[in-house]
Amino acid sequence: MIKYGFKTLTSLSKFFSYRNDIDIYTEDKDADKEFYKTLFNNLFGDELIINDVTPLGCKVNVLNAFDNQNKTDGRRKYFIVDGDLELINDSNRKNEKNLIVLDSYCIENYLINEQGIIDFLYFSNGVESKEQQKNKLNFNKWLGYNTTVLIELFINFAILRKYGGGPKLKKAKDFLTSSNKQTILDKQKIKDYSIEIKNSIIEHLENSHYSNSDANELYEIEFKELNLKWKYNSDTFLKIVSAKNYTLPMLQFRINHCINSGSKALFPKSSLKLFLASNSDLSKLNFLKERIK
Repeated sequence: MIKYGFKTLTSLSKFFSYRNDIDIYTEDKDADKEFYKTLFNNLFGDELIINDVTPLGCKVNVLNAFDNQNKTDGRRKYFIVDGDLELINDSNRKNEKNLIVLDSYCIENYLINEQGIIDFLYFSNGVESKEQQKNKLNFNKWLGYNTTVLIELFINFAILRKYGGGPKLKKAKDFLTSSNKQTILDKQKIKDYSIEIKNSIIEHLENSHYSNSDANELYEIEFKELNLKWKYNSDTFLKIVSAKNYTLPMLQFRINHCINSGSKALFPKSSLKLFLASNSDLSKLNFLKERIK
């Protein structure tokens, strides 16, 4: 497979301009093109023709492309970046002109919609009603089980980021366990990881010439301040916990359980993403629709 340089990638949209009303630059990889195309077609319907997007790999690349865009070629273009941990800290660049910063951790967060998941279960199972699938999914209870520990973890991630530390995010698969024939999140493992991140914050502050007591006090202040803003509820969970790395992978196991799959093989995450991009209610992305119109 040919690998393109950053400058080449940013110019690729020229070759497809006849297929698109506008040019859209996103994060992620070439393999995500079909997902983005499907998502935008669901969002815009017949209002805009979007057959291609240009994924630039990472947030830094998209921001660089925005800063160095050609403003004289007559093309309408939009640069879309994830909220990431900067969303939690309110340290993202502000939306301006044709730069759009998502108000959730990543684009996948907007896919987590109960009805879309029920529809996926309905077509995957093929023999039970949507009402039966809804009862099996028990979406609100499932969200509630995962909410508090993961919000706490991501708040700690954000504090560490604020003070110049990593973090290198472990993925959901590192924290799964088997319980009553289900694969679920091991809350204790997540709590232990959250404590590990907290200790990294304290250590980072101490290396910045804070005493241990001052570092602990500053951490507590930072955590309390963010927790006042990002409360332990499903709305916060769906905004600040990475759906790409946590919610969607956990949903893969929940789906297997709901359709009584005896196989250990999971539906590919890419297939789940594509279905939800095509079938979910994307009203939470109306702000993006209004910006692009």
